[in-house]
Amino acid sequence: MEPTANAMPSATLGQYKGLPITRRVRPVTEKSVEQELRRLARAHAPFAPVEQPAARGMRVTLDFEGFLSGEPIPDSKMENVTVLLGTGELMPAAEQAVYGHKAGESFRFDFTYPAEFRVPELSGQTAQFQITLHRVEQQAPAVDDALAKELGFDSLEALRADIRARKRAIHEANADRLAGAALLDMAGANLTVALPGAVLDQNAERDMQQLQRKLDRSKFTLELYCQVNGTTPDQLRANFRRDAERRMRSVLAARAIAEAEHITVSNEEADAEYARLSKLHGTPEAEIRQVLTREAIASAVTTQKVQRFLIDHADITSVVEGE
Repeated sequence: MEPTANAMPSATLGQYKGLPITRRVRPVTEKSVEQELRRLARAHAPFAPVEQPAARGMRVTLDFEGFLSGEPIPDSKMENVTVLLGTGELMPAAEQAVYGHKAGESFRFDFTYPAEFRVPELSGQTAQFQITLHRVEQQAPAVDDALAKELGFDSLEALRADIRARKRAIHEANADRLAGAALLDMAGANLTVALPGAVLDQNAERDMQQLQRKLDRSKFTLELYCQVNGTTPDQLRANFRRDAERRMRSVLAARAIAEAEHITVSNEEADAEYARLSKLHGTPEAEIRQVLTREAIASAVTTQKVQRFLIDHADITSVVEGE
C-alpha cells in the first residue's frame, strides 16, 4: 500500500522547470468529423413508416397477447406498444418472431417457460403468443443542413466546424494530461530522496497478487502469462517495484513543487471538483463525498495544478501526430 503523506520521506527538489518534452497532439481528421456527423444523424433522424419487413434497428408498434391452452394468460396483453428492435425492449423470442414481418400482418409463435418460472402455474408450460404489427418504421439519417438546424447551427459547415473545435479541444486536453504526467515523472526522477525500500517491496508484492487474482479469474497461469510476454516472475516483480518507485517519486515531487511554488487548493475548488465528479459519473455528490475525503480531492486537484505549472514552465515542442 502507498505510504500516507505523513509517512512520506523528505525530499529535495532537483530540476523541475524548463524540462524538455515533446507534447504530441492527435490530429482531427475529416474522417472522424464525418463519423461524428453520421452518429448525430442516426441519433436525431426521424422514423418514417416503411413497407419493408421488420429488421434490427427498426421501430415497430404492435399488439401482443399470450395464450395457454387457448385461454388468455392474465396480464400478458399489450396494445399499441412501440419498441425499437435490437435494444432488448421485447423478450428475445418475441423479437425473433417479429423479424421478417410487415406492417398489417398478424402471426403467432410458441414459447416454453423455464422449468422454475416466477409464476409457478406457467413453469415448463408452452404458450402461444399472438402479435399484430401496426407499424414498421425506419430512420433515414441525412447529413444535411436540416440536421444542423435541428442541432442549433446555421448550416452543415457550421456544425462541422463545431465538431472540429470540440475534437481539437479534447485532443489538446489529452495531450496536456499526458505531458503533465510525464513532466511530473521527470521531476520525480530528479528528486534527491531516500525511498523506503520495504514500502516499495510491499507495493510490488501487492501488484503481483492483483495480477495473480486476475489470472486466476481468467484461468490463466502465471507461468503461461510469463511465457506469452517473454518475462519471468522475478522480472515482473522488479517492474512492479520500479512502477511503485516512480509513483512515490511523483507524489513526493507534486507535494514539494506545490510547497515551493505556493500552489494551494481552496475550498471552492475542492467543491467544484466534487460537483464535476458527480456530473461525470452520474452519482449524487453526497455519495462522492462519502467515498473521497476532502483531503483526497485536494491532493488530486493539487497534482493537476502542479502538472499545469510544469507544462507552463517546460521547454515544450508541440507536434501534431501524422504531420
